[in-house]
Amino acid sequence: MTDAEVLAVEQIAVTPAQRLIIALAAVHAARAMAIRRLTLDDLDLPNRRITIVGHIQRLGELPHQTLLAWLAQRRVTWPKTPNRHVLINAKTALGSEPVSAEYLKRHLLHQGVYLERIRGDRVLHEALIVGADPLHLALVFNMSHTTASRYAAIAQNLLDDQIEQTAYDDDS
Repeated sequence: MTDAEVLAVEQIAVTPAQRLIIALAAVHAARAMAIRRLTLDDLDLPNRRITIVGHIQRLGELPHQTLLAWLAQRRVTWPKTPNRHVLINAKTALGSEPVSAEYLKRHLLHQGVYLERIRGDRVLHEALIVGADPLHLALVFNMSHTTASRYAAIAQNLLDDQIEQTAYDDDS
């Protein structure tokens, strides 16, 4: 993502729920469905861990802070809700279902925030940092070896281009 795109996302994401959704995609590369289905049982705040689709991860600082802010608002807004999902709204607070895909679309996609783009950018960033290691990507993000290999190949191409550009600049 470009700096302008990151700035635009920061300006759009103003509510605790929006910030949480973006933080989970940006730090943990969580997909929209995984974010919608996240339950309170998936959170281990004292030990700073989160379980996303059965994969336990250390909870990063940004998601930790956004979770605390959202959970505080959630407690105030719906103090007696039986719903165990992290994200709830006025409709789902009365039951046990997760928020709908439309909930995420209404709060982010319709405003120009694409979670899959944020998620993909996070995985690619990790691939660039670790030297395009598909095994690392598969383990960190709980993704298939095929998907991890695709991201690693993209990262390797970017790294190769950067090396070629540096060599060209040195020759000039």
